[in-house]
Amino acid sequence: MDKDPSPVNELLERRVTLMHELAASLELAQVAILHSDARRLSVQTQRQQELCEELRRLVPELVPGHAFPVAKTARSVARTHLGETEALSPARQRQRALLTEWLEIETRVADLNRAYGSLLRRARRTVDIFCRVLANSGVTYLPPAPQSPAAVEDSRG
Repeated sequence: MDKDPSPVNELLERRVTLMHELAASLELAQVAILHSDARRLSVQTQRQQELCEELRRLVPELVPGHAFPVAKTARSVARTHLGETEALSPARQRQRALLTEWLEIETRVADLNRAYGSLLRRARRTVDIFCRVLANSGVTYLPPAPQSPAAVEDSRG
């Protein structure tokens, strides 16, 4: 008989929770980019790094020495029939629900990452344009030539 799935379920719950937090952080970072809020963007980037590090630490805990194939397992779980779910113990049903939720949040985070990357690339292009304009504006607008004191008196009227 299989081992008790409860410890694995607890780790899966933690992993799903972290992925939800990562999704929320990615959404907040996108808002920060759209509002040109560098401070909020920095805070969210730091938060994302912390969450990713925590997720990396959970992998060995799930299956020592191996990466836990959550996505592959979740996809196979999603293809199973409801009748099979009813025959499972509550702990196994919970594990199946967690794996299904994991698949959904993994897809959502991947989509958010693509959108976030796109926003960052656009923001970088905008900054590059402003930098080129600034660098070339000295050539376009020359400083005024010094005027003689007599010319200044004539211009005052």
